[in-house]
Amino acid sequence: MLRVSTKGEYGVRIMVDLARHYGQRPRSLTDISQAEMLPLAYLEQLVKLLRESEPPLVASTRGAHGGYKLSRDPASITMGEVVRVLEGPISPMICATEGEMSQVCNFLDSCKTKYLWAKVRDAVANTLDSITLADLANEATEGQSAHFIALSDIHVGIEAAEFSLDAHSEMPYN
Repeated sequence: MLRVSTKGEYGVRIMVDLARHYGQRPRSLTDISQAEMLPLAYLEQLVKLLRESEPPLVASTRGAHGGYKLSRDPASITMGEVVRVLEGPISPMICATEGEMSQVCNFLDSCKTKYLWAKVRDAVANTLDSITLADLANEATEGQSAHFIALSDIHVGIEAAEFSLDAHSEMPYN
């Protein structure tokens, strides 16, 4: 199974937040942390990676109104670029790593499955490289109307009577 680590997930969420606020004042990590419900201490580590990448993905501003912003337009930043900064090269298997391979399997020359892993790598890379940060920010903005609803806020109509679900009421079983 291909998995993106917490570093990759949280880093992408930071970048989408910054893209949604592109062209506005810099965002503080506290604002991002609260908006995305992410731990502030971890965001500091991730922003450092994003700021020190080559080319940098985010820029920082010091001072009372300081914070972080994207280093360039969200439409020019691909998700492949972001994920590679956070996670490293796309690599479903050791023998199918993007770029220079530092480790090679002993069976590479006679491997019957390397074609599969290269196709998986290329499919993931092509997907990430075809989606921009602007695409994700637009999706996030369009989906803004969906909110989590507490169970205590749900009212169910049964036989013209409404029951409010909360921690103390019980739902009748049929």
